[in-house]
Amino acid sequence: MTEMVEELLKPQEEEWLCNSNEAITIWFFEPSTDPDQEFDSVKVSPKFTYSIFGDKEQIYGYKNLEIMLKFSSGSFATYFDVRYSDKIPDVSSTSIADNVVDKIKELIPSDYITNFDIFLQTVSEDAYNFKPMGEKITEYCLEEEEDIIYEIYRATFDTPRFKEYHKRFQIMVLFYIEAGTYIDEDEKWETMLLFEKKRIGDKHIYSFVGFCTMYNYYFYNLEKSINTENCPAVIDQVNNKIPVSECINEGKVIPEDIRLRISQFLIFPHVQGKGHGSKLYQTIYKYVLSNLRIKELSVEIPNDSFEAIRDKNDLLYLREQKAFEGLVAPVDKKIIDSIRRKYKFNKRQLLRCLEIELLRKLNKTDAAAYKAYRLQVKERLYNWNKEVLKDIDRAERIEKLKETFEALVGEYQEILLKYN
Repeated sequence: MTEMVEELLKPQEEEWLCNSNEAITIWFFEPSTDPDQEFDSVKVSPKFTYSIFGDKEQIYGYKNLEIMLKFSSGSFATYFDVRYSDKIPDVSSTSIADNVVDKIKELIPSDYITNFDIFLQTVSEDAYNFKPMGEKITEYCLEEEEDIIYEIYRATFDTPRFKEYHKRFQIMVLFYIEAGTYIDEDEKWETMLLFEKKRIGDKHIYSFVGFCTMYNYYFYNLEKSINTENCPAVIDQVNNKIPVSECINEGKVIPEDIRLRISQFLIFPHVQGKGHGSKLYQTIYKYVLSNLRIKELSVEIPNDSFEAIRDKNDLLYLREQKAFEGLVAPVDKKIIDSIRRKYKFNKRQLLRCLEIELLRKLNKTDAAAYKAYRLQVKERLYNWNKEVLKDIDRAERIEKLKETFEALVGEYQEILLKYN
């Protein structure tokens, strides 16, 4: 009987459910370059909302629900409003509508705007008053866009105005980066900010295009001669206990070496597909090469779209530098390590690029050469998956490595079709 009642209630419950990705709309507003209209706006939808509304990405208790977040394209001043045609009555504890207002309010700064006219006024004022914060690193132009300059700035949480600005744009991490979370206002974070700069009339206005957050980790260099008795912090660092700022060795201060790790990398959806991701990544990499303290660039957990940007730019740069010139499998580990240190790659990415380039130059009709390549790649795959593979029998291990190798070569061949 209970099951029958639940089945009867099911259709009624479903009419109060909606998809949270569809319910949320995100808008970017700026003054228009068209003299016949005051503002230009672009509407997009979030890619992810599960961190706000649960794994099923559903909101309960409303009909025709629309959650609007509108941003001034430069200052990121925020307009927030919730609308719906009907809301389920709170007749019992099991039928209470989700509190969407409070869920969003927890994620945006308290200075959000609820009056749309005031928001538009803010868009107008901010457009001509807002200027990027931080240290300008570089600028570039795109061939197809006239009179538009893109500028990249570096900021930390000590940079004036950045803390407040970060609070405004950080919600985009939840919407567009899978498993993305807010970061702490730690002094070791730094952020690259990408802005569009264009002229309207006799003035320039800035629009926020994207960003990358990076964390400075201590890089323990085994090649440095450090007397650990005089610097016990080094021992703790090796054991992953504490970060090291400086150590004393024979009366000299040894500056901290850094592993810079990319954490969040995002170009906003309405400006994707123009090459901004590559430009931002290239700027970060040049910054790494120019900074003597940074010994390695790594990435937290690269998703497919970022890995594509990274592979493309790393491969083209290493080719330009002739980093793998004359190498054939098997490549000596000392040579690999020397190249890795010179170009400040982490080991996984350097080996990935090396394997792609070796495959590109490989004569597949040469059985001995192909075997040498296969064994080098399989050795790397085994070492990286040793903990899993060691517990299975030899025949199955061989088969697993064969399958993984073939899948990887297929992936590499697809990359080479794009960037051969």
